[in-house]
Amino acid sequence: LPLARFAFAQQKAIKVATWGGSWRDSLDKAIGSHLKPQASVEYVVDTPQGNLAKLVAARGQSVPFDNMESGLELVQLMAPDRYIEDLNYDHLPNAKTLPKYAIAKNYAMTVGSVDGVVYNTAKYKELGLAPPAKYSDLADPKLKGRVAFPDINHTQHWNAVAGLAYEAGADESNLEASIPLINKIKPAYFYSTSTDLSTKMASGEIWAAPWHAGFVVRLRRNNVPLAITYPQFGTHKGSLWPVIHHIVRGTQNREIAEKFLDLYLDPELQYEHARATGVVPVQPAAVKKLSTDPENKDVLPFDQIDNLYVVDFTKVNLQRWRSAWTKDVSRS
Repeated sequence: LPLARFAFAQQKAIKVATWGGSWRDSLDKAIGSHLKPQASVEYVVDTPQGNLAKLVAARGQSVPFDNMESGLELVQLMAPDRYIEDLNYDHLPNAKTLPKYAIAKNYAMTVGSVDGVVYNTAKYKELGLAPPAKYSDLADPKLKGRVAFPDINHTQHWNAVAGLAYEAGADESNLEASIPLINKIKPAYFYSTSTDLSTKMASGEIWAAPWHAGFVVRLRRNNVPLAITYPQFGTHKGSLWPVIHHIVRGTQNREIAEKFLDLYLDPELQYEHARATGVVPVQPAAVKKLSTDPENKDVLPFDQIDNLYVVDFTKVNLQRWRSAWTKDVSRS
C-alpha cells in the first residue's frame, strides 16, 4: 500500500514551461497554489523558443513538461509536428465565458501583454525630451547608449519590429523594412530576458526600450519612475501580445494539466495574476475588475483594448526574417 500511494503521488505532479522572475512567482501564487495538495507544480523557466527546443530535443522520450506558455509565432512551428495536443473544451468549463478569439484547436489564450515604448520619466524630463510617440523616437541622440531592444527570441521583439515596419510604410509581411530604423536607434544591447532588462532599468543603466506595460506596473512598486506610450499601427494604437497556453503532446498527466489550464481561465484567478503582473486578462469580468485597480488603470489602455494591433504571423516569413535579423542588424 505505501508503494502504491507513492506511485499515485508521483503521478500527481506537473511541469509548466513559462517565463521566470515575477511572472513565474505570480503564476504559482495565483494558479499553481490552487492545485495543492492535489498535485505539485514545477516550473521550467525559459523563453517559449527555448522551451520549444527542449520539446524538439525530447522527441521519442518522455516530455520535459506538461503545460507550456507560448506565443502565436510558435504555433505554426509546433502544430505540424504535433508537439501540442488538441484541447478538449469539455474539460475546461471556465473556457465557456471566453471571447471567441481566445479559443483555438490546440491552444487557449489566457492573458496578453500590451506593448509599447517604456521610458524613464525622470531621465526624459532631465533631458527635455517629449514622451516617445513612436518606436523610432528611440533614435534621439540624447538617448545614445541608453536604449535596449528586444532580441528575436524575446516575445516583445515582434510588436517592436512590426511597429517599425509600419513606420517605414510596410507591415509584418516585410519586417526587413524595420532594419534601417533599428540601425538608426543603435541599441546599447539586445535583451533576451525581461528580468535582465528590469535590473538595467531599475539601476538607470537603460532609459528606454520597446517592452510591455506590465513592467511599468511592477517596477513602479520599487519606485522606478517609468511610463509607457503606445505607438500607432495603422488604425490601431498600441499592440497586444497574446499569451497562449498549450497542453504538450505525450503528457502522462493530462487531467492535472487540464485542471491547471482551467484554473488559469477562472475569472478571479485571471484577475489576481493580471493585477500582479500588469497584463490584460481574457475573461471579460476580470478585465472590468482590473480597470479599477489603482496600479493598473492608468498604465494599461483600457479604453482601446478592443482595438490593439496583433501581429498576423500568417504574413511573416520567419526564416527570412531570422536571416535578415542575424545578417543586417548592426551590433556594435
